[in-house]
Amino acid sequence: MNGDMIGRVIGGRYKLIDERGRGNFATVYIARDLENNRIRAVKVMHLELSNDGELIARFEREADILLNLQNPHVVRIVDFGNDGNMHYIVMDYIDGQSLKYYMITDGPMELLRALDYTIQIVDGLEAAYKQQVVHRDIKPQNILIDSQGVVKITDFGLARGRDTPTLTQSNVFMGTAYYISPEQAENGRAADTRSDLYSVATVLFEMLTGHPPYQGETAVDIVIKHMNERVPLICRLRTGLPAEMDSFMQKALAKSPADRYATPQEFIVALQQLQERARVMSTEKRVAPPPHEQKQVNKGLPKSTPQKQARIVVISSGQPFPLTDDLMVVGRQDPNRGIYPQINLADKTVGRQHAYLQNHQGTFTVEDLNALNKTRLNGVTLTPHEKHVLKDGDILRFGSVEARFELR
Repeated sequence: MNGDMIGRVIGGRYKLIDERGRGNFATVYIARDLENNRIRAVKVMHLELSNDGELIARFEREADILLNLQNPHVVRIVDFGNDGNMHYIVMDYIDGQSLKYYMITDGPMELLRALDYTIQIVDGLEAAYKQQVVHRDIKPQNILIDSQGVVKITDFGLARGRDTPTLTQSNVFMGTAYYISPEQAENGRAADTRSDLYSVATVLFEMLTGHPPYQGETAVDIVIKHMNERVPLICRLRTGLPAEMDSFMQKALAKSPADRYATPQEFIVALQQLQERARVMSTEKRVAPPPHEQKQVNKGLPKSTPQKQARIVVISSGQPFPLTDDLMVVGRQDPNRGIYPQINLADKTVGRQHAYLQNHQGTFTVEDLNALNKTRLNGVTLTPHEKHVLKDGDILRFGSVEARFELR
């Protein structure tokens, strides 16, 4: 049946043009919206399951949850319905690959990249937390990375909200064993946001080491380890990580939810502290060797051109902000939420995390983080999550704050 779906029009407007992926309950297709010619992703429940009331309820619940989650790190729903007993959900098409693909292709990731992906994942879960929704199936296969490096959480099929009726299967182990929290494996009804954060920590562990924290021959073996075995010391498995990473993992993967990070925001603050430590370590590695060694290294080589220094200067006050890190957040400090951007612009029109300023081997870029009052470059409003190269003298505007980029 699935092979005959290509070319079919769903809901009178979505023409299926290719198959993207297939699971136990549904198939995801790439489709063209015939009304506006846009490319979409359409998730279609397998027709042979259309009489299963439990699965239909799960499918409809996913659509309802996504309608209420508005966040740049959650895949956005466009439409949903039932066409001839064929249940479907239409979502934004993400031009990219799953996090699992990059894990397999690239192997253990560079620390700052892994931390950046993890912060984006948890930012998406923060939106779910505010709606009192628990995802319950966080794993690399359900994390998409688009062509701009933006993380998108997908597949809320196992999610449950505060007002969702408990389904008959909700206490059955349905998540993936490598990433499931002890309490969720024991009793699905016990899962809350701390369970999702536990799963995120297992994903980060795998990004950094190449394998999840617990492995076994069967799902039961793995679940028993989640429930009983000590948390592996990640710094023994991968050298060069900050020592603080072990402390983070011990808390993030604690057996009892009460001993873990309580909220997504608390989790993000801990990740940001690790980011800062990683940047310091990266800077220390780049420090020049002692003078007597440097003479030997440079002997007979032409003198190198001094590297240009970059900064932004707030035009109204003249306040300079040197761009010393590879990645710096422009925003507005909010101690109540634990948000401390590297470039703090104390203006209410500036978002708490407004934009990124990034240095890639001497090339500086700016990226709007979907801020409410937008980021502008030389008067042009930037599209969120797109990087734009900066040159000396460019004028940036964050909310109502104007700043000049200098590279001299």
